[in-house]
Amino acid sequence: MGTEIYVDQMFNYTSAVTAETQMNAGTTSSQGTYSPQANGTLVKIGIIVTPQAATSLCQQFYIKLTCTAWTPVNTLIIPAAGFGLATAPQAIGGNELLDEHIVNLPVNTALPIKGYVQEFWSAITPNVIVRGTFTA
Repeated sequence: MGTEIYVDQMFNYTSAVTAETQMNAGTTSSQGTYSPQANGTLVKIGIIVTPQAATSLCQQFYIKLTCTAWTPVNTLIIPAAGFGLATAPQAIGGNELLDEHIVNLPVNTALPIKGYVQEFWSAITPNVIVRGTFTA
């Protein structure tokens, strides 16, 4: 048996926040941590941002991930671009903004990852999803 690859939704957030705020865990609507499905490596992080309505606004934001399994630096801060002002409803599946980063960081099921988001310039109803590509 070789290396297994899996993709999982780590975090999501659907509110406008201009102060650093903990994201919702996985696909839930509750703030919390993400626990990997298996010990291995977080190979890539993908950040997807979409508007909820024609009046949505998101210029720039950052995602912050922390985990004690990552040494010597246990914090990643990833800046991301938003979609600007959505002047019409957006189609899902091909029109969302996707920002991907290769990270190759160790993960352990016993050491959860914490995720935070902060948006700038008074965002209005953006959707942010953080997904991970893992090997186990």
